[in-house]
Amino acid sequence: MKLSRHTLLTPITLAAGLLATVVVASAADTSWTLTGAQQAGTPDRPVWSIAVAPAHPSVLLAATQGRGVLRSTDSGASWSPAITGIDSAWVVRFDPLQPATAYAGTQADGFYKSVDEGKTWVAQSHGLNSMDVRSIAADSGLLLAGTAHGVYYSSDGAGSWHSLGLEALNIAAVAVLPRANNPTLFAGADNGAAPSGFLLKSDGLGGSWAVVKGTFPGDAVVASLAVASAGGTEPPVLAGTSQGVFRSDDRGVTWSPLAGLPTTDFNIVLVNPANPDQIYAGSDGDQGNGGVFRSLDRGASWGTLGGGLPLKPRITALALQPLNPAQVVAATWNPTDGAAGGYRIADPAATVAGVTGTAVPSASSHTSATPHPGAAGPLPVRRSSGTPGYATYAVALAALLALGGVILARRWRVRREDQNSFRP
Repeated sequence: MKLSRHTLLTPITLAAGLLATVVVASAADTSWTLTGAQQAGTPDRPVWSIAVAPAHPSVLLAATQGRGVLRSTDSGASWSPAITGIDSAWVVRFDPLQPATAYAGTQADGFYKSVDEGKTWVAQSHGLNSMDVRSIAADSGLLLAGTAHGVYYSSDGAGSWHSLGLEALNIAAVAVLPRANNPTLFAGADNGAAPSGFLLKSDGLGGSWAVVKGTFPGDAVVASLAVASAGGTEPPVLAGTSQGVFRSDDRGVTWSPLAGLPTTDFNIVLVNPANPDQIYAGSDGDQGNGGVFRSLDRGASWGTLGGGLPLKPRITALALQPLNPAQVVAATWNPTDGAAGGYRIADPAATVAGVTGTAVPSASSHTSATPHPGAAGPLPVRRSSGTPGYATYAVALAALLALGGVILARRWRVRREDQNSFRP
């Protein structure tokens, strides 16, 4: 008996169709989708910072230009004003040791604190000589505030503030590297009188700052600092600068540039709190090199995270939601036409509490998407299990290989039968 070509090709066609369907479905999971509008019927305003509530990841805070601090309880599908009378803010943060405590730095009204995940706020600016609070760091009961005129610290939960100097610098980023009785402090500046460097370091609270030198470029302005909270006794410190992303593994003594990223400025660096190997970097590069980039190997290699952001995106804020799978939230802004938008994407590769991330391919292209008022994407879906995003690929491929093996075996048998039938 001979099998027709149609009979042989039908299972192959079905398997190939299955594989193609899986590829398309999986590719859709790597696309950014718009979050909800900040205010229905009006264009979004620029977002400079996003914070995720540790205990309730669907609660988000956003520091905006023109709408102050916004709060969402549904992962960004809808937003509401959080602090009455505040028009513009630079930064929002949650305290890593007090999950319900949040902080906000405003552009003209000082420092604010909330103890109920951002529902209500109280001004906490006693001791601040600058009401332009641009950056905040919190660790081990110590608060740092970077302002337009120097750095301040508080050891009583923002009840009072004390100057640490650097009044001539506009402090865009601060970080605390804890150590018993003698924390290491970092301050990064993006403007001001800094004749020898824009990244400074101080051991302890004495206000004795030293410019970081060595392999760190003295003319690189610093927009972001991040400390890996799960990095062991000497957690890595990362700096996003006008000349790329730099990393230190020895409390800021030496620094090395992270290769594999576009040659542009990086204004955001973010380390996954659950896994210091997973790093995110955001760029607002003005040469089309902006976007969101992710590393799964401590910065040794990088890939673009997803597609679907605006063409030549400028990233202004970035945050990680510890859902299952994890969600990355980003904000973009185009200073040319004023278009601003919020986006999110599922990242199954990110580790979250109790769940191990799975490696998935990163998209390398940017698909154009235009932010528009009132556009709300679907809420992030919580998957009930940590099934790898690529498992469906494996199933379809295994089915295709199995069918191929069966077909080859049948063809070999038919050929043997044909040969035997012609023997005398």
